[in-house]
Amino acid sequence: MESQKSAHLHSHRNIYRRPRRRARPFGGQNASLGFRTEVFFFLLVLFFAGPANAQDLVLSGVIVTPDKVVDKGWVVIKGGQIFSIVESAPDRASGPTIDTNGIIFPGFVDLHDHPMYNIFKRWTPKAKFKNRYEWRDLPEYNSLIGKPGGELQRRDDKDQTFCDIDEFVEVKALIGGTTSLSGISARRGFPQPVPNCVSGLARNLDWASGFAGMGVEKERVENALGVTPRDLSDSESARISEELVNKKIDLLLIHVAEGSSADTESTVEFRALKGLGFLGPHTAIIHGVAFGSDDFREMRMSSTALIWSPRSNMELYGSTANVAEAFRQGVTIAIAPDWSPTGSTNMLAELRYAGQLSQGELSGLFSDRALFEMATAVPARIAGISDKVGSLRPGLFADLFVLMGDSSHPYAALTHAKPEDVHLVLVGGIPIYGSEKLMGAFAIKTEPLDVCGKKMVLNSLALTSGAFADVTGRLKADLSSYHLQLGPLEECPNAVP
Repeated sequence: MESQKSAHLHSHRNIYRRPRRRARPFGGQNASLGFRTEVFFFLLVLFFAGPANAQDLVLSGVIVTPDKVVDKGWVVIKGGQIFSIVESAPDRASGPTIDTNGIIFPGFVDLHDHPMYNIFKRWTPKAKFKNRYEWRDLPEYNSLIGKPGGELQRRDDKDQTFCDIDEFVEVKALIGGTTSLSGISARRGFPQPVPNCVSGLARNLDWASGFAGMGVEKERVENALGVTPRDLSDSESARISEELVNKKIDLLLIHVAEGSSADTESTVEFRALKGLGFLGPHTAIIHGVAFGSDDFREMRMSSTALIWSPRSNMELYGSTANVAEAFRQGVTIAIAPDWSPTGSTNMLAELRYAGQLSQGELSGLFSDRALFEMATAVPARIAGISDKVGSLRPGLFADLFVLMGDSSHPYAALTHAKPEDVHLVLVGGIPIYGSEKLMGAFAIKTEPLDVCGKKMVLNSLALTSGAFADVTGRLKADLSSYHLQLGPLEECPNAVP
């Protein structure tokens, strides 16, 4: 039984809808960033262009595989992919052998996020809402998040602000173990809706995953803001329908029924989705807070998945999707954080929240292992990329992270982990972030980063908009013009509301 199913995506803050145009060749269109940045991107392509550029290495520790937990094992990484997982030390290794003294997990796959809004501080509304349309029209929301978020992303400054935001939010995801995400907002009306700086750091599944080559807009994951005319035009609906019918996309992520089950406007959205012909095995519904038993039954019969974002739901509506009923009906459920303003800072934080909710209000519905799978293997299957990421097994990309915790109970260690417990993150075998000790085993230039009082470091070459300290400085100045402060990278235990 797939109890460790998946709770999938979410996309309601900004228009995800993207013009279906091919990005210009890498480098030429980005001359607007200046010669220094163009050279930097060229080097970045060399660094991330393929597995051949990743350093071979061996990691030892407790290894969480799909079949079992290996108490002491070695992950052999060659050309950016997992070559083998063995229970005795390899005789030879072409690269460094690193004893992590930690638990090695596959990287999280985040199918529902609004990353470009994760620069903002937490927003705690004074009241709960009937549906998402209420708060989206609220002057307070628009002054604190909506207006500045949209304007900063569309600023005409040769992509500098957009790329600064992207670097900050991708680092925010990565330090919590996320190696694949979705939801980077498109800039409608721009010559290039998303600049090339999104190609690097984490995998952007809807723009630049690295699975289909470099550059942007070569992906098979589509985000849609909703099913109402406000969020989905007739032309966009027709385009998505054609793409689904002709198998041009593997996954449609779409926001549906984000509101109270007592709200008529939310409950009728399931019928609207069916009317559009979008119910099916290549669709994952984000939220579904207003769904009832019959809706979940139809989802299961059509093999439509659900993306569950409990914290944001509870913060905004005082309730979340009836995942107990969805699970009983056999719906595939994945978990995702939604966004920082009302959800979680990243996947690790959302797992922690979901674990507490499961043990409390849901009477232990999901085990720690189930929650782990809802953040890794299940979303990878939903997105059609389980042959690439989402598990630790030979042949997959070496997208993984190392967690410090009780290795005798690895799944519980994960759902109870603190931000500073992640000590190494690799994407395609390339070290992106980690502790000074583990990152020090690689011959790379690093930049220091404080995470909840612990000294960590970032791979300097992997940073797509320059030094992280410079990026945060510019973003602080950008937000100060709106009388706002830059949100934190993490909510540390003494700062969690």
